[in-house]
Amino acid sequence: MDENTARLPPDWEERATVKSLEVAGKTVRVVAPCAEDLIVSKLARLDPKDKEFIQAYHSGRPLDLGLIEQRIRACYWEPAAVTDRAVAFIRSLI
Repeated sequence: MDENTARLPPDWEERATVKSLEVAGKTVRVVAPCAEDLIVSKLARLDPKDKEFIQAYHSGRPLDLGLIEQRIRACYWEPAAVTDRAVAFIRSLI
């Protein structure tokens, strides 16, 4: 995966965990976005499997829904209906 695969919120890299690993004699840089930013990325697409993942995650480890909504709104997705759909779904988890 690269930075063009996921639709992550602004400044996600500041919150990500970064590690360097040795793999087959090469150094590989691994970047793992924080959980909330991954949830935002899934909300951009919001396929049925994304909904299922988000609901299961929230059941096991409750999300800060206000924070998630802030990060959604910071994305300025086009069309705006993507943002509205993501916010409506996140609010349905309350």
